[in-house]
Amino acid sequence: MNLRQFDQNLWLVLDALYQTQSVSDAAKSLSLSQSAMSHALKRLRIAFNDPLFVRENGKMLPTQKALNIQPLAQQGLALLNQVAIGLDSFCKNTSNRQFVIAATDFTTKLFIYPLLNKLSSLNYNIRIKVIDLRSEIPIKALSSNHIDLVLTFSHAHAFDNNLSQQKLISGHYRVIARKQHPLVSKELSLEHYLSAKHVLVSPWGAETGSLDNELKKLGKYRHIAATVPQLMNVAELVSNGDLIATVPALSIRQHEIKNVQILEPPIALPDYKLFMVWHPSYNLDQGLIWLRSELETIAAQILEGFS
Repeated sequence: MNLRQFDQNLWLVLDALYQTQSVSDAAKSLSLSQSAMSHALKRLRIAFNDPLFVRENGKMLPTQKALNIQPLAQQGLALLNQVAIGLDSFCKNTSNRQFVIAATDFTTKLFIYPLLNKLSSLNYNIRIKVIDLRSEIPIKALSSNHIDLVLTFSHAHAFDNNLSQQKLISGHYRVIARKQHPLVSKELSLEHYLSAKHVLVSPWGAETGSLDNELKKLGKYRHIAATVPQLMNVAELVSNGDLIATVPALSIRQHEIKNVQILEPPIALPDYKLFMVWHPSYNLDQGLIWLRSELETIAAQILEGFS
């Protein structure tokens, strides 16, 4: 293939087809008509002498040649995107840019609320849109720039993917239960812990958590009586009944919750880690560099206030 005769815009078409596996969806993502997208795909097929994408079960799936091309094509586009974004200036005092952040209720309260308070006090016109984090890492939404930044958590030291990431905070777990709980007193034994009925906080619907993995190593199991997607309402839930929960220490403050006791878990648990994650195509995005710096500052303030 002669690159001088190759329309460089077709790389964008190729990437959109990789991302969507649909001619019509790829056309929408590039603001093209479906006929224009079909014509572009035809030109790609001629240029590479390969069908590149074939229809199967309602999807346009890449051929082996297309799969071979994909990592190199995406690396090239990512590099060009970094150069283009790096040339764009960003001024926090005059910008009216909207940043889209995917977060859980916990990371929203921890990081987004302080960020919003700061922005409002400084009369910035920057806008923040928070959406529910529906999976641990929404890779497609990040790569397509539908999401600028993800605030998520893990028990691993890093996510095993090609995304850019930075740990903001790590911390311990605590057990919460109502005062005068029939099984829970100032010291919590493993026997009583396992005898209690537990609430599992699972934003993405998993039926077990890291705690269950640790119990399994000991040949032990707990009774999960309820699974809920949101963390910040769990203290209220356990305060009114005999359910107990194991939650991040940063999610609770004794002075904020009544009729609830906070205890050490009866077994050693791995620390949870809160990360911010973004697509490497936007490493040089001046606006995102500013946003990440603000979140780093908030993380440092949280740790200072909690210590």
